[in-house]
Amino acid sequence: MLPRKGIIKSGNAGNSNKASKPPDQPAASPAEKPLFPPGSGKLPLNLNERRQKNGWDKANIDTHKHKDGWYLKAEKKREEISKGARPQTAAEFAQAPEVKMATTLRDMVEDAVKKASSLYPERGGGALSVLSEEDAPKTIQQLGQLGFKPVQARNAMKFLSQPSPLTSNLLGSLSTLEASIEYLILHVPECDLPERFLPSKNSSNPFITAAHSGSEDLKKRWIEDRAIKEAGWPAHVVRQCTSDPRLLENWELLITSLGKKLIGEDIDSLFSPQASNVIQPVITFGPDEIEALGADYLDPSHLVMPLFSAPITLHILVSANGSYPLTGFPPMYITSTSVPAYVRLYLLSELLIAMVSDGFIEPEEGFCMAAMRLLEEKWAIVEDSGPPDMSTVLRHLIPQSLDDSGPVGSAPALAGVKGRRKGGGFRGDERSDEHIKQEFEVLRSGNAYADMFKARKRLPAFGAQDEFLKKLESSRVVVVVGETGCGKTTQLPQFILDSLIISCQGAKASILVTQPRRLSAISVAARVSAERLEDGSVGYAIRGESKQNKHTKLLFCTTGVVLRRLASGDSLQGVTHVVVDEVHERSTDGDFLLLELKDLLTKHPTLKVVLMSATINEETFVQYFNGAPLLRIPGFTYPVADKYLEDVIPLIKYRPSAARRGRNTGDSQPNQEEYAAQGLDNQTIQAIQAISKADRIDYQLVAAVVGHIMEVAEKKGGILIFLPGVGEIRQCIEALRGSTAAGQDIFPLHANLSNEEQRVAFKHTLKWKIIAATNVAETSITIDDVIYVIDCGKVKETQYDPEKGLSKLVEVWVTRAAGRQRRGRAGRTQPGVCYKMYTRKQEERMARFPVPEILRVPLESISLTVKVMREHEDVKLFLSRAISPPKLVAMESAWSILEELGAVDLDGRLTALGRHMSTLPVDLRLAKMLILGTIFQCLGPILTIAAGLSSKPLFLSPLDKREEASLAKGKFSTGNSDLLTDLKAYDECARIRSEGGSHGAVRTFCEENFISSTTLRDMTSLRLDFINSLSDLGFIPFKSPPSSPTLNTNSNNGNLVKAVVLGGLWSRVARVHLPKSAIKFDRVRGGTVQRENTAKEYKLYDLREGRVFLHPSSVLFGETMWKSPFLTYFSKHMTSKVFLRDATEVPVYAMLLFGGPVTVNHVAGGLTIGSSDCLIKLKAWPRIGILVNQLRRLLDAQLQQCIEDGAVLNAGENDLVVKSMLALLTNDGLSSSH
Repeated sequence: MLPRKGIIKSGNAGNSNKASKPPDQPAASPAEKPLFPPGSGKLPLNLNERRQKNGWDKANIDTHKHKDGWYLKAEKKREEISKGARPQTAAEFAQAPEVKMATTLRDMVEDAVKKASSLYPERGGGALSVLSEEDAPKTIQQLGQLGFKPVQARNAMKFLSQPSPLTSNLLGSLSTLEASIEYLILHVPECDLPERFLPSKNSSNPFITAAHSGSEDLKKRWIEDRAIKEAGWPAHVVRQCTSDPRLLENWELLITSLGKKLIGEDIDSLFSPQASNVIQPVITFGPDEIEALGADYLDPSHLVMPLFSAPITLHILVSANGSYPLTGFPPMYITSTSVPAYVRLYLLSELLIAMVSDGFIEPEEGFCMAAMRLLEEKWAIVEDSGPPDMSTVLRHLIPQSLDDSGPVGSAPALAGVKGRRKGGGFRGDERSDEHIKQEFEVLRSGNAYADMFKARKRLPAFGAQDEFLKKLESSRVVVVVGETGCGKTTQLPQFILDSLIISCQGAKASILVTQPRRLSAISVAARVSAERLEDGSVGYAIRGESKQNKHTKLLFCTTGVVLRRLASGDSLQGVTHVVVDEVHERSTDGDFLLLELKDLLTKHPTLKVVLMSATINEETFVQYFNGAPLLRIPGFTYPVADKYLEDVIPLIKYRPSAARRGRNTGDSQPNQEEYAAQGLDNQTIQAIQAISKADRIDYQLVAAVVGHIMEVAEKKGGILIFLPGVGEIRQCIEALRGSTAAGQDIFPLHANLSNEEQRVAFKHTLKWKIIAATNVAETSITIDDVIYVIDCGKVKETQYDPEKGLSKLVEVWVTRAAGRQRRGRAGRTQPGVCYKMYTRKQEERMARFPVPEILRVPLESISLTVKVMREHEDVKLFLSRAISPPKLVAMESAWSILEELGAVDLDGRLTALGRHMSTLPVDLRLAKMLILGTIFQCLGPILTIAAGLSSKPLFLSPLDKREEASLAKGKFSTGNSDLLTDLKAYDECARIRSEGGSHGAVRTFCEENFISSTTLRDMTSLRLDFINSLSDLGFIPFKSPPSSPTLNTNSNNGNLVKAVVLGGLWSRVARVHLPKSAIKFDRVRGGTVQRENTAKEYKLYDLREGRVFLHPSSVLFGETMWKSPFLTYFSKHMTSKVFLRDATEVPVYAMLLFGGPVTVNHVAGGLTIGSSDCLIKLKAWPRIGILVNQLRRLLDAQLQQCIEDGAVLNAGENDLVVKSMLALLTNDGLSSSH
């Protein structure tokens, strides 16, 4: 029974609803019954009632006594709070959009951060930064002023003064003060933080405490990172081995143990008592063998041997005496910049298994030769048959628990990176020089070859054969200028090959011939192969398609194929000659290849280069290659008569309206006397002036010229009309059909057509054939029955303003070089006529040659390619050595974009994401979307979106049915997004097909809804191209369909899809702003309500360019209910205004999780997303920014591991980081109950 006296020591207990700090005294005995059970709600009044009821003595209630000075401190604290000690939102964030995080979501994120941080600790890169001694005292003082205790400040200084990845990351991205605050908030328990850093009244419950508590063994982490990242071993196996101190302290023994585990051997034998007594035979490494195979020592105990025909490098840890206890092999591992880790482990396992068996080293071989031979053979199998199954390769490394339920086991089987054939090496032609020569002599002695040879000898190039070979013999670079039809493309490579074969050098012959287009590479290869009677010496290689064998000597390929080969580490050591055709086009890839070849000539002592073109500014190339010899070959074309505008107008009846005037873009003020002297009357002269001054193509003039040709021609033939773009082709065809008589076939010809649609233009017809084409018909295409060419003199050219980040498609005059190419199309097979829709004076004003593409397009793709190929070289310095160096501002803009996309880090290092982005043949922004879509398992919609952005508009908008078309598009509007609207329309078309609908049903649906069936077809084709590219990278299983459930787990999460889109498009973001002047209220009975605003009252501001406008075709154009104040867009174009196209409203958390770097301003009380010239400010409790940054870091760590392993990130229920991010995105930081 409770005593009746001395019960109550103090009446302070229970007199407040605030939690008080427990006293520093032993806890009450479990036998003691609490006076008031927890949660009883008893107060002092209840205590008095209970005292009287139980007959206790009167309570002597002593209130809590504070220490001396407490009230003074409390008053001071209240003053600090009133002056802003608790962070009041600063003016810079006061009007910013607010971001919130629901309590349940904060708990989920906190749990994910704590658990994942132990799996993915901070990673450093390069030199580690530390706090300088000079900054420490000032920082301690500042921390004290913010309310941190001296010991806390000193602990922060101590940590930041010691090198570690976390220290380096904090100091690398934040000021010293902010880095210290960030560290303290991560490590100090929340209850011990200054009040200003505690959650505000409106915040959710406290979250995240010491996420990084505990010391870190940096040595162990560095060793593990090296084994995992560089050597490619699975992380769990490495960590299992490094848990043994004997392996952690001995790198060679660690690699040996991993090798034994890889092939299923027990590593206990390494530590048995007999291990030190049993010695295997000595393995020697001869210096002559090492030098011959291109190997080298990084240090006396580390031999590095790159392979010739495989993009891998073998690392051998060499013993001092060449002996290796018990294992039968030296410690080895394989590295590569392009081959996935599991493929490297497969090659290594095959090598290790072979080494422990008899007969590994064949007679006359050394160890290195034997290793290279075996690896080359196994690599050939990988190239031919594809990589082995991952589970087979890792069967001895994957524990049963991981195999059954872990992320590796739950990911689908993966395809590896398909290797590319390389010239030379062990996979080369096994025939001897004499054998090849004998076969060639037999070939030349046949009648079929003799007949073909007679036709070849009629080409002008044959007359220059001896001079060409003589120049090539005496110089490593030769520039050839050959007119159209001279035969240079087909004959000069054969001259080189024949010369090598006859001089008994055929075995080493390997000639690459680059073409700017896929079609020309295939067609020229087919022609040359036919001339050599299909003897197997000729092949071709384009992206996604290759036809060659081990006897191939002449390989025709696109420029991009050669660049990707160089990027993989292949220095073309097995190649004897590189022939670059059509160098006059000055494409970015072409100029980049010349830059690479010029550098390669200094490293490849036997390589020779031939530059060829029909029309060329030859002196530019001669000087670039240090005075290379020049060879001119005359052309072989039929005569072509030129008729300029002043010659054409008198022949036709058409006269333009006198009122039709435009800005003067051509013949400013033609000399009337000069025209009059030619016998032209005033009406004709005025017509010439009107047409010359017009700023658009006169389609009625073109139709009149076509009618004139058909009227006066002696025989029917082909008429080729050159126009600047697809829209102009459409308008021209409409004009022709409306003004010319029936009886002719009219065909379009442009790059957007399918191969089948393009072939129609080449077929012979008994009618007049009229072909309206873009500049794709200038080169590499010969239409046999074309007699007449009508050149409108215009071309559409992409021009880029790097200072504004604005790409514009501009219609400009063609160059005189291009004009000659167009003219030449009329004389390929018979005499012809070229009708030029411009005057002689206008032609004189045309530029001689085109502006190099590298000077007028964005440089991010070429910059990334350079970084991949030359990882440790300054990209801007390298590009400055190009034949036409781009401007510094353009290169700096491109580099900034690479940083924004995460392709390179802030220290200039290439990331794994960037390396793989460079291999996808799409815009870099789309490449990042595809990779993120794969990782977050929403690939289906991202494939469609990327395909749509790479195609013409999906929805049509005819001028006469614009309103009807807009209503049809509106039926598919969803998610406040142009991209999701297109996605919905595409999916509906796909649904019709999947349910058995015919092509006719799909076509009818498209016509009813103003959907372009051509774009629909192009998107379907591109989706397959994209998914095949991802398969080639090893991100998805081989031959996976886009609809595969494992790739689309989260495809229905609209906010996730938007976030992935933003991840690729950042920083193409605009803020939606409603000015204060537009906010009005209406009085109602219950008070006032805000008036609904119109779409025009909302203003859009680009993060860099200021005021912008949505294009009228956007589904967001009339939007008045914005859920988020931000949108992202794919492109912006300047016409009358700066219009945004392909816009998508994005949730705020999309930018926090996938946008630019997030900076936390603890003092001002807000977050900043982006860099100095591209900022978004958000009003938020700063610790939300810390939590978001931790999620981003952990995701980056997972992505890094995923990309390096070539695996699919398991974004299922077990992935807490991805699960947390999905939860934040789904309702933009609010719980589902909101």
